[in-house]
Amino acid sequence: MQSSNYEFDGSQNVLIGQLASRMKFVSIFLIIAGVLTVVFGLLGSGDGIGSMISGIADFLIGIWTYQASTAFKRIVDTQGQDIENLMGALGELRKLYTLQYWVLIITLVALVIVFGLGVVLGLFSALG
Repeated sequence: MQSSNYEFDGSQNVLIGQLASRMKFVSIFLIIAGVLTVVFGLLGSGDGIGSMISGIADFLIGIWTYQASTAFKRIVDTQGQDIENLMGALGELRKLYTLQYWVLIITLVALVIVFGLGVVLGLFSALG
């Protein structure tokens, strides 16, 4: 059996189709929420730049989730390309999780820096 001609069976297609549908719903919600968060940040509601950064991240997560959902849906809608479409969908998920990975790393580094500065400034104020 060649992997390029592999076809998922009916129950597998149902599972993949449901995943694609739910991912699409979540992605549309994230895209809208991201745009609104950026707009509110620009209008001065919330914390401004923090809101805009959060909104941009939500927007990108929404876009990449939408692209992954489309790739998963292609598995169900086409024949003879299930593995190729699956690999495309996994590539889109990799983008999504790479973004989330780096956002978490940057957030953790920022927290360590803020904590460290708090400790150092606390020591200086206690000594001075």
